[in-house]
Amino acid sequence: MSTVTGTTSLDVELQYPGLRLPVTVGPTLRAALWRGGTFVSYVTSTEGDFVVERSDGNTTCGFLLFPSENYAYTPPYGIGPGSDQNWTSFQPATGIGGQNVMTIIADNTRAFFRVFETVALAGGVRAGGPITYSLMDTLYVSENGLLCNDSPVQLALAGVVTPVAIGLVSAVPSSRNDNRLGVDIHF
Repeated sequence: MSTVTGTTSLDVELQYPGLRLPVTVGPTLRAALWRGGTFVSYVTSTEGDFVVERSDGNTTCGFLLFPSENYAYTPPYGIGPGSDQNWTSFQPATGIGGQNVMTIIADNTRAFFRVFETVALAGGVRAGGPITYSLMDTLYVSENGLLCNDSPVQLALAGVVTPVAIGLVSAVPSSRNDNRLGVDIHF
């Protein structure tokens, strides 16, 4: 999984808007929390329609644009600085009803991702050393619901038997772009 830590602000920076859709985050994902850029899939749920959970890499309907909650509440509820990317600034991840409605991007777009796989698969386990991303690499959704450039063979060993090709690397992580992965998404 990505080693990015710190502020959740700008987990995803869209360069082209893409189709934005509201979804309801399912109970498993709410309990686990998430960062912006996590890919999700629709699931059957008693909580209603358009419910999503973290993608296992075999299917996806898009990625969550915003993080799960404001991890460091802003004053007067906490010390801040918090995230400015929620539907509401104090959205609890464990909420029900309208509190767990989030935005997914479900269409072609170009974006910078702060959160993506940084450790390569080796024999189906994320223990293969650092991933190197190159321009024009094909990107897939990993078993953790994050972007990766692991081979379909390695993904199959990790349980992703039908990997979803999401798009291409359009900018490699570097100090120039604050170590973000630039992606042209077309799924």
